[in-house]
Amino acid sequence: MKILRILGGMGLGVLAVALALELLCRCLPVVSGLRVESTGGEQRFSRYLPRLPYTYSFGWALDNARQGRTNAQGFNNSADFQDHAKVLVIGDSFIESLMLDYPQTVQGNLDRMLGGGVFAASASGNGLADSLELARYYVPRIHPANVVLFVEETDVGGLLDAPGRGHSGFVLTPAGPVMEHHPYREAQAKQLALRSALVRYVYYNLKLRDWVQGQWAAPAPVPAAATASAGAGEGGKDGGLGARAVALQYYLDQLHQLGDRAGVRFIFLVDGNRKAMYAGRAGAHLWPGQDRELFIAAARRSGFAVVDTQPVFSQHWAEVHERVDFLPMDGHWNAVAHHLAAQQLLPLLAPPAPAARAASSFVGANAL
Repeated sequence: MKILRILGGMGLGVLAVALALELLCRCLPVVSGLRVESTGGEQRFSRYLPRLPYTYSFGWALDNARQGRTNAQGFNNSADFQDHAKVLVIGDSFIESLMLDYPQTVQGNLDRMLGGGVFAASASGNGLADSLELARYYVPRIHPANVVLFVEETDVGGLLDAPGRGHSGFVLTPAGPVMEHHPYREAQAKQLALRSALVRYVYYNLKLRDWVQGQWAAPAPVPAAATASAGAGEGGKDGGLGARAVALQYYLDQLHQLGDRAGVRFIFLVDGNRKAMYAGRAGAHLWPGQDRELFIAAARRSGFAVVDTQPVFSQHWAEVHERVDFLPMDGHWNAVAHHLAAQQLLPLLAPPAPAARAASSFVGANAL
């Protein structure tokens, strides 16, 4: 009986501490969690629920606390989409930029520079396959004159990785590359659990799930298709991308076809090797191997315009010694990087052609 009383007392103590922590977290800018819309059908890409208010912060200390609301299409840091867009920016969490206010983002800067007409369709975890799905869906609907596609190191290094829930990926088959989508459906248990501010703090701010997965994860197996078609490997004609070169060329070819049909200009915005820049030596890698250089070369060979942020970031660091990201805490771009990138993009943007699009039929923001 004494042991039961001790255990009961300990249980009440734990419960009291948990309740106190719950109340404390409710008073702090803990990540609210952004609920993701179900995917599938025509909409094979990740986005949040439309008009969703949220709170964002980073890490245990709740840095970069922000509050915001998604637009009518379920994307962050973008006005509601409208037809005859001047620019559509597509990317991942770098463009989504939960840690920045809209005027600080690439799209916010471009919107100010161009007098409106700039929108962003970006979500955390997006890769090149996701950007292709987004372009295929929105180009025929908002008829942008330009589409800016953001590319960072995981986009190239993980080109043949299996897609996460709500995302798409490339698969190499004997008949050639194809796209596959992993549908997302929100679990009701997750909805209930995330009503707790303490649970959200542990899940999002402390990233407990990521830590556990990192401790127990086995080395990722090499896909059989990648092994079978690795081709020339590091020294061959594909320049070192191996099987990824096949998927990359498929991606670029699909963009070409879409651009030719729609009369849209695609521009790649490529992240720099910022760790090497800060360290002052080439050995400090943000990108693995030569992936960055190989991607830029492949895109340019295919006739696409490329904004390589490495030179402008390096020059800014050398002249001002001001960081362009939140490293070492967070690798995302800060407001400085977004402004520099927008300045580099501006001269490459094709002007809209209203006459060519006058007969288009816009389906309306709610139907997007």
